[in-house]
Amino acid sequence: MRLPEGWAAATVEELAGPEGLVTDGDWVESKDQDANGDVRLIQLADIGEGEFRDRSSRFMRSEVAAALKCTYLSAGDVLIARMPDPLGRACLFPGLNQPAVTAVDVMIWRTDRSLADPNWFVRAINSPTIRARMTEEASGTTRQRVAGGRIKGFTVPLPPTAEQRRIVAKLDALFARLARARAETEKALRLASRARAAILKSSLSEGVARNWAHATVEEIMTEGQIGLVRSKEEQHQTGVPYIRMNHYNSEGRWNEEKLTFISCTPEEKERFSLREGDVLFNTRNSGELVGKVAIWPQGKEGYVFNNNLLRMRFREGILPDFVALIMMSPTFQEQLAQHKSATTSVAAIYLRNFYKMRIPLPSFEEQVIVAERTRKALRRLENSIEDASRARALLDRLAAAVLTKAFNGELVPQDPNEEPASLLLERIRAARAQEPQSRPKRGRKAAAPRMARYGESALNSDRSAANLAENKAPN
Repeated sequence: MRLPEGWAAATVEELAGPEGLVTDGDWVESKDQDANGDVRLIQLADIGEGEFRDRSSRFMRSEVAAALKCTYLSAGDVLIARMPDPLGRACLFPGLNQPAVTAVDVMIWRTDRSLADPNWFVRAINSPTIRARMTEEASGTTRQRVAGGRIKGFTVPLPPTAEQRRIVAKLDALFARLARARAETEKALRLASRARAAILKSSLSEGVARNWAHATVEEIMTEGQIGLVRSKEEQHQTGVPYIRMNHYNSEGRWNEEKLTFISCTPEEKERFSLREGDVLFNTRNSGELVGKVAIWPQGKEGYVFNNNLLRMRFREGILPDFVALIMMSPTFQEQLAQHKSATTSVAAIYLRNFYKMRIPLPSFEEQVIVAERTRKALRRLENSIEDASRARALLDRLAAAVLTKAFNGELVPQDPNEEPASLLLERIRAARAQEPQSRPKRGRKAAAPRMARYGESALNSDRSAANLAENKAPN
């Protein structure tokens, strides 16, 4: 690692300082939690990239926290997510109006400020280099996780203390501008979503005004076919491409991300193959995604489909694209919602109910006109959505580039009169080397602090936050 002038390299554990704390959160099981508890349990959902989201709502009693020897959080602690999504994201804990601890898959980094400012450190952890290291060190089959011990040993480039504050001030200003740009981009995407719903709804409203005839889904079909059942173990990297419910979205756009392949007999391939104009309907998914509709495109042959999808083909005089658009419309989806059956984790639509739903049915010529007009309006809207999506992706890349420059020493000027970080680091290392060997290892769980002790630190979050704000200001 080539460091800028005056910088040094230190581990995550060293950067906390001799009196700091680097430890995993606490192993708190469901049986330990209590909705009426007086201690907040901070979880992965609360941790954003540089922001505390405050989304979870889990609690436990203080006597249980004491029995588990939990580590109470203080304002200014850096929380690092050891699990996705995304892996390794970090934020500052702002302090709450009640005691708080955190779950085991969240690492706590608390500094004594002898080496590193927490505002600077959270930016360092979120930088592309460190986040890439998190991914490299992660393991796990179902969900990736990076071990806390590995994070402690990560090497981070350390600038002089005053330069840390200059970096934070510059990043805060730049990221505030990026946040405003992101907000405008997200607003454009929300408006586009509402516009799409309005376009699709107009396909039905015209039919109401012109008194179109209606027919049930079953009456307009010549075939309704549920797809092939193949377990995860039966899906491979070669064979016949196997389309699943994740291969198109709620707008009917196709993708081949994580496409798998299966073995099937010639009879199965013929029976379950997809051809241009087939309308696919998602019968089983999360509640909001059951009823996704897409039409199979031209030029894609040799694909078969999964058993969570219904393939529909229609009688003569029925335009598949018209039916697909009607089924995507808010009016049809609202009717569909009344027939969904759901558990805590999954929802489904029974075909006997779906087949009885009614479709507006103008003449074939009118179907063509409505479908062409609707698709044309949607294409114009899609262009706007793609522009906004590209802008959002560009903002994400720009944020990553800014962080890279910051931790390459290229964002703010260096001051040759400042004490090099290497000298400060050497003094601290020398002092620690002279400490008694009986001193407990940093990060080992100590006995849970009493609530009175907690009140002196984390409960006084307003004062802590004010101190943080003061320390962020540039010299």
